[in-house]
Amino acid sequence: MVCVPVSAREWRSADGARTLEAEFAGLKDGKLLLKTKDGKSTAFPATAFSKEDQQFSQQAQVTLEAAVKTKLLNFEVDQVLPEGFLCRVVNEILGQKGLWVASGASFLVLPSDEMPAERGARVLAKSLFHAGTRTYQALDGTTSLISAYSLSLDEAVLTALQIQAASGGDPAKQAPLIVEPLMEKVVVRGLGLPLGKGYFITDAAFAEGKHPVAIHHEGKDVPANVVKLDSKRGLALLQCAAMQTQAGTFLSRDGATFGQGIFVASMTLNPSRRGFEPVTLTTGIVGRLIDSTRFQHDAPLVPDAVGGFVLSERMEVLGVFFSPETRSLGRQSSSSSAGSPPAPRGITECHRSELLDELLGDSSKGKRLPGVPELRRGSLASDKQGAADLLRKACALVVSTREIMKTPPASTADASKPAGAGAGGGGGGGQGGAPGPGKSLSSSGIRHNAGCRYFNAAKPCQPGEGTPCKICGG
Repeated sequence: MVCVPVSAREWRSADGARTLEAEFAGLKDGKLLLKTKDGKSTAFPATAFSKEDQQFSQQAQVTLEAAVKTKLLNFEVDQVLPEGFLCRVVNEILGQKGLWVASGASFLVLPSDEMPAERGARVLAKSLFHAGTRTYQALDGTTSLISAYSLSLDEAVLTALQIQAASGGDPAKQAPLIVEPLMEKVVVRGLGLPLGKGYFITDAAFAEGKHPVAIHHEGKDVPANVVKLDSKRGLALLQCAAMQTQAGTFLSRDGATFGQGIFVASMTLNPSRRGFEPVTLTTGIVGRLIDSTRFQHDAPLVPDAVGGFVLSERMEVLGVFFSPETRSLGRQSSSSSAGSPPAPRGITECHRSELLDELLGDSSKGKRLPGVPELRRGSLASDKQGAADLLRKACALVVSTREIMKTPPASTADASKPAGAGAGGGGGGGQGGAPGPGKSLSSSGIRHNAGCRYFNAAKPCQPGEGTPCKICGG
């Protein structure tokens, strides 16, 4: 018996009258070894069980033997797919701790709670159970056969058997198609408040999802670590040891009051999105005190502002708001500059400046986080323009790089036709109903319909050219 992760399943007798819940432990010489809940292992004649159970045990034994020969593996996630995780084996170089190298061909690992769902994550010392073969189609149209595995023996066996049953014995159908997703690499930028000693406060969106976060400084993105995340209040504390930016004045001596006159300083990105435009000031009043952490005001905001401040008439920071650059997340927004007209007056919610100080507290110890400096209180300047200039110079630009999976648009030209029916040689509609050629030929010789995600209108072809795409039929 081999020590591998196996889950109990229900086994049924050949006549269907009896069932037994046990784990598969092995099959040899027609004897099926099962381990029951009490830890006892018992051998039964394989023919005493149903045809489905016999088929399962035969496949399980082959899969188990292969996993035992392979032993425990270390692997790294190269790409996250709808069907699972594309991985490669990695090993630490002998004598060089922390230096890992990838080897061998890529393979698919089926979804599991034990699998980290981010690119670059490593899974160490795990048994992989073969779950059949897949046909992997890359974005360039090329295809290759790759092996699929599961971290669970039962799941691997059931998946392999399901594929065999669905293929009807046809070898050409025993490697289901999976397609490399169309990933868009985006850069999200937003406002960071420097506290000194390498600490910054920013929007919680930058700390969620385990995306790389950096502080932009002198033309470079310097990596930062997430020290604390408060998703409930929407704030995060970052640390960038290489950045010793001087702290700004972000606390007022007196909190916001209902009906108080205010100025709102909106921060927008410059055309290169590597710095800030001159600050735009608008006026309004505090319209509502929501609770001890938030209040609302009616001052208009500048379009595309990545954040900003609410100032009292004495130029003290009453509150702050954060808004990561929405354009980079694929949502529509127009570019703006300091001369852009403010958005229509409405009700806007922001964080009280006192909340920033609360974020730096360690609730478990009843004191501030170690190493984080005190926030500064007081007035920014004696005049509005001076205060705006100080805010702009004090702020930092937070940068996060991530990948977003794009869903291919629905076909308009072939919406009513089955895959493989084609779009016609010269007519057909492109995406959005625009006229265009019905088919295109990729550089690898794969022919795509106009509604296919890989269609390229710049390379039209005739229906008989190339090899049909396995997704759209060409």
